[in-house]
Amino acid sequence: MPCIDPPSPEKVRKLNEELREESFIREGKGRLKVTIESSGETLETTMSGSLKSVGEIAKMLGVEAKGGKIEAVVDGVKVKMERGKLELEFENGDRMRIEKA
Repeated sequence: MPCIDPPSPEKVRKLNEELREESFIREGKGRLKVTIESSGETLETTMSGSLKSVGEIAKMLGVEAKGGKIEAVVDGVKVKMERGKLELEFENGDRMRIEKA
């Protein structure tokens, strides 16, 4: 008898509804370039979608946007954002950039 059951779509959908996760990225038209820098290595990829607005992300993070920009530290993560570009720098030095492709 196996100890691990394969996931069922019904359980996954229910879990996502309960968590109410939010993303910086909105589904739809557009292309984004995602760059992750960790331990001296860089990983780049592109994906479809667009960044949410500066105001929407500021509200998600509980900070104020000044002059259409965000520069804040939230839970130890440095966040910098301006229209079409988001940068996150984590406490361990890893960085992630999301920008229009």
